[in-house]
Amino acid sequence: MFSFIGRWCIAWLDRKGLQSIAAVLELRAAQGGDVEAMHAAAKRALLQSKHAAALTAIAPALEIQPGNAALWCTRGIAHRLALSYDLALADYEHARQLDPKDVRTLGNLGEWHLARNAFAEALTWLDTALALDPHYYEVRVNRVAALTELRQLKLALAEAERLVQDYPTRPEPYGNLGNALFANGKLKEAIVQYQKAVDIRPDYAEAHFSLVALQGFSGHQELVVDYLERCIAEKGETNQRMILLAVAHKECGNLEKAIALSRRAIAAYPEDLRAKVNLAGCLSDMGSPKMALDIYVDVSDKDAKQMPMASNVLFEMNYLPEFSREEVFQRHLSWAAKYEAPMKMPGQFDNRNRDPQRKLKVGYVSADFAAHPVGFLLRDVLRMHDKEHFEFHCFSAGLKKDSTTTDIAAVVDAWSDVVFETPQELAKRIREAEVDVLVDLSGHTGNHRLLCCALRPAPVQATWIGYFNTTGMSSMDYFISDPHTSPADSGQLFSEQVLRLPHTRFCFSVPGYAGDVAPPPLQKNGYVTFGSFNRLPKLSPQVLDAWAEILLAVPASRLVLKAAALADDSVCQEFVARFARRGIDAARLDLRGTTPHHEMFAEYGHMDIALDPFPFNGGMTTLEALWMGVPVVTLEGNTVVSRQSYSALANIGLAKELAFPNVDAYVAGAVALATDATRLAALRTRIRPCMQASPLCQPEQFTRDLEALYRRMWQAWCKGEHLAASI
Repeated sequence: MFSFIGRWCIAWLDRKGLQSIAAVLELRAAQGGDVEAMHAAAKRALLQSKHAAALTAIAPALEIQPGNAALWCTRGIAHRLALSYDLALADYEHARQLDPKDVRTLGNLGEWHLARNAFAEALTWLDTALALDPHYYEVRVNRVAALTELRQLKLALAEAERLVQDYPTRPEPYGNLGNALFANGKLKEAIVQYQKAVDIRPDYAEAHFSLVALQGFSGHQELVVDYLERCIAEKGETNQRMILLAVAHKECGNLEKAIALSRRAIAAYPEDLRAKVNLAGCLSDMGSPKMALDIYVDVSDKDAKQMPMASNVLFEMNYLPEFSREEVFQRHLSWAAKYEAPMKMPGQFDNRNRDPQRKLKVGYVSADFAAHPVGFLLRDVLRMHDKEHFEFHCFSAGLKKDSTTTDIAAVVDAWSDVVFETPQELAKRIREAEVDVLVDLSGHTGNHRLLCCALRPAPVQATWIGYFNTTGMSSMDYFISDPHTSPADSGQLFSEQVLRLPHTRFCFSVPGYAGDVAPPPLQKNGYVTFGSFNRLPKLSPQVLDAWAEILLAVPASRLVLKAAALADDSVCQEFVARFARRGIDAARLDLRGTTPHHEMFAEYGHMDIALDPFPFNGGMTTLEALWMGVPVVTLEGNTVVSRQSYSALANIGLAKELAFPNVDAYVAGAVALATDATRLAALRTRIRPCMQASPLCQPEQFTRDLEALYRRMWQAWCKGEHLAASI
């Protein structure tokens, strides 16, 4: 027999995290013919999802002790997890004949029926098991699941709450409580419980799946993929499973699989818009914004409730050069007429203290207080804000939280998570906080809260840095820009009044891991490397035409492209084909997927010249390239989005040298720089000091300028006036 000392030793090794040594001791005992050791080895294999190994381990034990009910039950579990349901049921039934009161067998019969969607039968077996052992944890967990599926929701919720009280450190009760709350229509509360479950066990696939199903976000999408594929294998393919699996594949960067699943779902269920939305997102990510735009237009036109998709239409239009400024502007106004106008309310601020010099409350609303361009651009500004004369509130509509979120939350006066609040609830919260100047940092980007602004929760409302165009809303008073991005004579079109900061609308926060400027790789390679780390939808046919012309004019030169979507081989193949049609061999392309931010900074050392896309310039990508000493060649446009890089270059004194008025000049300028190694090396050492001394990297002065603008907005409102456009 497996000795007491042997069992104690193995248990001690398991507690110490030395499972591999424990497994070796079990194996040795099993090889000596010890049935208990064989059984232990089979159970360990099951915990590791090694179903075949479990079956192998249990087989000789059953030959020695064919009347042992526990062994038959364990073999049943192995067969069930291997999806051999008929064999599993036969094993359970045999175990029950040997020992009709074995609680483990009864509980597993309940779980078997639960997996086969026979919920009433499952509940019968589970209740039978609990009558023998009311505290059997796994059975209680499965009973809540059965009650939820049978829509006995009050009982399910009550039992789920008792489980959480009894087992506060285990994840399954929180997952079950989330399911019960979800079934009761309490979605916000359900999400809280699912989040608690994954906080306890980060690899809890079922809870991650539920978070994706409810809010489209999870930090462990690969677990969701595995979970859904298991569900489909066990229970078959449904529209819900196909769509959620497509979403998970998209988030994992598996665009080809996500597109195939989305199209299958659309073919099977053409009225379900979720698959169309996911397909559009995939197409945009892989560099086909026109195809994405057509889908977003179709979805938003068919369903008036699809306000976010109507915003996606506006966002995608910024990528496409075929749309004029006037067309884009009119589409923004149409969005506002459809969605803002029905909700629009006048502000009620009769009791607000109108002292023009008093301490002001400024509220920032964003879904991007995280490792995102908005979070990076805002971080130093919030740190520098004058707390004596201003009070700052952040209203976070984002699901993602990271160290940047922590940095931001630590320096503001008040922080509110509002991701699940309706526009009305958020507006009420802002009014109760008595915010004087409300600053939107999203525009028409993901998870924006523009409709809250339609309810006029603050006397003064402005939009800044999150979006590169007008909101189209009459409820938004001001658009904050700068003289280089929005020159007074540019003809740019806004529903808001444009107010210009003195130098730049961006304040670059230098990451501590940015590293030193590397020498031009030309010196080591002997050839010029052009590059772009921008998202693929910015790379329009016109951009690729210009870049191919540059490569053809600079012999042996290479082009490095880095984007998240390039982690997918099918996307890489598509871009290889696009360049091949323009005469560029695949050997001259270096296509890279996403990497952690600190690693990406080091990769700027692989690039001699950054080529800026147009009309959608780089924003943060341009600032990061310049900080790493890489000259950015840009096309000077006539819209906010097409002048972002020009503004950055103007602020460091390089606009005349690196910004060009038309495509021909852009191509010629890039070629001229590539063929002048001396100038290229000089720029490499010159750019960072210029940037460091520029307004882009002076957070204290930038913040004083921004606060002065807020003060002017407030003073105008106190007088019942509206500021005129600043020069």
